[in-house]
Amino acid sequence: MTTQNMLDYVGDKMDALDFDGDLDLNWDKEARVFEVELTMTVDAAAGFEVEDQDGETIDEGEIDYSDAILLYDATRLKGEDYQDNYLAVIGFQGKQGIAQATVDGLFDYLQTLLDDGQSDLMDFVDGTSADETFELQFDQAKFQAAIAAQPAANQHVFLPYPKY
Repeated sequence: MTTQNMLDYVGDKMDALDFDGDLDLNWDKEARVFEVELTMTVDAAAGFEVEDQDGETIDEGEIDYSDAILLYDATRLKGEDYQDNYLAVIGFQGKQGIAQATVDGLFDYLQTLLDDGQSDLMDFVDGTSADETFELQFDQAKFQAAIAAQPAANQHVFLPYPKY
């Protein structure tokens, strides 16, 4: 039996998510990183103005929110160097890859985060939220709890870095 690699397994987990937005997986072979990009789109209530990150005012129509999670080779890069640019940064161990429990935990937590985030974004653009800005918040403790909730055997099953 052939073991799935990281790229295939993460792609399958993305396909299994119940999410109305867009999910994209980008693999940079040279940098040895994967980006899981997510985009939420909601309709703004007419007459309620939202300013996007570029300073443009949108007073009706579609509002897009995008963010990404970085999976990086911890043997080559320092994740903390990229934390400000991503929702979350998660390291893997070079060619050995990443524990299946980590990926399973990530996508279990990500489903909840996306569900809550989509609802919060809708509240934000229809004016029912008291928040001045909208952004997703990745809760490291909830992510770690989702990993810990995975079967113990999956803690020791590694999804190897893809060969190319």
